[in-house]
Amino acid sequence: MIFGVDYYPEHWDRSEWENQARLMREGGFNTVRMGEFAWKLFEKNEGEFDFSLLDDAIAVLAGYGIKVILGTPTAAPPKWLVNKYDILQRDKYGRKKGWGARRESCANNPDYIAKSKIIVEKMAEHYKDNPNVIAWQIDNEFGCHASTRCYCEHCRKRFGEWLSKKYASIDDMNKKWGNVFWSLDYDSFDDVILPAYNSCESIHGDTWSHNPALDLEFRRFSSDSWVDYQKMQIDILRKHTDKPITHNLMGHFSDISAYDLSADLDFVSWDNYPDNQWGDSEYEYVSMAHENMRGAKNKNFIVMEQQSGACGWDIMGSTPRPNQLRLWTYQAVAHGAEGMVYFRFRTALFGMEQYWYGVLDHDGMPRRRFYELKKTGEELKKLEKYIVNAENKYDALIVKSYDNAWGHDIKRHAKNYNYENHLYDFYKANVDLNITTAVSHESYSKYKVVYMPAYNIVEDSELDEIKSYVENGGNLVLTFRSGTRDEYNRVRPLALPGVFKEIAGIEAVEFDALRTSVEICGEVNGTAKIWCDIIEPDTAKTIASYNGEYYKGKAAVTMNSYGKGTVYYVGCDLDKGGMEQLVKLISENAGIEIIEAPAGVEIIKRDGYRIVLNHTENAVNTGIKGKSLISDTDFDGTLEGYGVEFVEQGGHI
Repeated sequence: MIFGVDYYPEHWDRSEWENQARLMREGGFNTVRMGEFAWKLFEKNEGEFDFSLLDDAIAVLAGYGIKVILGTPTAAPPKWLVNKYDILQRDKYGRKKGWGARRESCANNPDYIAKSKIIVEKMAEHYKDNPNVIAWQIDNEFGCHASTRCYCEHCRKRFGEWLSKKYASIDDMNKKWGNVFWSLDYDSFDDVILPAYNSCESIHGDTWSHNPALDLEFRRFSSDSWVDYQKMQIDILRKHTDKPITHNLMGHFSDISAYDLSADLDFVSWDNYPDNQWGDSEYEYVSMAHENMRGAKNKNFIVMEQQSGACGWDIMGSTPRPNQLRLWTYQAVAHGAEGMVYFRFRTALFGMEQYWYGVLDHDGMPRRRFYELKKTGEELKKLEKYIVNAENKYDALIVKSYDNAWGHDIKRHAKNYNYENHLYDFYKANVDLNITTAVSHESYSKYKVVYMPAYNIVEDSELDEIKSYVENGGNLVLTFRSGTRDEYNRVRPLALPGVFKEIAGIEAVEFDALRTSVEICGEVNGTAKIWCDIIEPDTAKTIASYNGEYYKGKAAVTMNSYGKGTVYYVGCDLDKGGMEQLVKLISENAGIEIIEAPAGVEIIKRDGYRIVLNHTENAVNTGIKGKSLISDTDFDGTLEGYGVEFVEQGGHI
């Protein structure tokens, strides 16, 4: 099992490497990830390659039994490249992004692509036979710093080519996009514009001001551009090596489709920072991010950058409390992580990340965090058989759609509506009831309940699978803003909820984007603050109604029998209490086990054992008893603050 640190030998004097490697071994670390920002080091001038510093670092680490995951350095091109070639992105206002940070290059720029090919090829040739290199990471965090979408001329030309492969003709595209509106028909694919700044956009840039079809296709194209750029590097590496290849994704990040980006990778890895200068995350939000990453390929993953200290760029977030690093590690393991790499080994003395603290502080001395991780690593060795290739017992699925993430961002429906938050509301309610819940887009058949919140953009080819799931006994949960658009982001000429009207057994005759809150009452009680669909049931049964506005007494939440299964339609947003009541009702009807536990306790189910996590600072009685797989003693149910336990249930594994 990988248990490692992110390491930058180029940041430290050569005389310090031996001691750093010795401390890594003392801490139980067996792997480092490095090289991903060292292009200038490897190619000081164009065509002059020198990997000697990295060779030396790899050899030093190998002397202490430490292996390497090697990153390709294309996220940070050197200044000589920018001086000679115009590889920089343009924003939607036509402004060139300046060099001096990272991720400023365009995925469709031919010079950037050509120079990337060369450095990756040289690295692959140089390290293909090095036994201490165990895996490769492509680039670093595609899309971070709002770098997914570029508006340069290279992108405009490539976008036209991309569209020409998708549509039968320019007339076909004009028709499917509805370009007759505002006289926007194109004469050729060469004419197609990018959805950049135009006369309808406010000065604050808070609205999307183009044809929604153009906007959606450009987001798909931009996502594909980085998938293609990554595939270019993967193909080069695979000519020279059979070592596994990954990329470090970013959890909830949705500008690039994680499903597409991970398809060519051997395994997914991602970067997890629960508490930094921009805020801290609820534990359920972090758990959902892990499940996003597991669901990208529907297989277990590695955390390539795990927070190990206070972090920020100009101010810092909170310092992890005693046992919190251990807890975050086990939280990742509980949701499918098979390896942990902590960022970073020693805190940088210079550069942008001086305040992004690592395992060691600036002085390089081991303290509390180092020893906490050392203990955690020793435990993980003992638990490895319960971690590698482990599978959770998932009862529910949240379907995340990148088309819908983009479509809802383009057309937001209501001032405070956010698709990602909508998904999270359902996930959080499930986790708070300790229902082990996946996040993906895989086949629905193995789940007792499938949640498809605001599944608005629906391809015709998807409908048969959705209907079949319900007909064969599945429980499907739909919500407001579902089923009304086709794959071209056109509104379907159907009564709400569009293509789901039949299986939901209702018609939403009106809707209300709220300016004041509305109470919901019935089998579910709560408050709506964003949206209300006013529902006329056909074959469906009303389980909650509105208690205000002109639609008082009208259905708000319904359930409908369809084949052997059930379709729930949730016509409004719900506050935390209402959402939990709804999910509990749906889960009980579906025969899902609900585990009552104190607030802040998370329980994940696996065959033969449960993982119990206490996300609070205080000791709690979790109500879960059994043999501890960590200590081989009886566990009485009480967990210390930020405590963790693997509890055997019903015999040995």
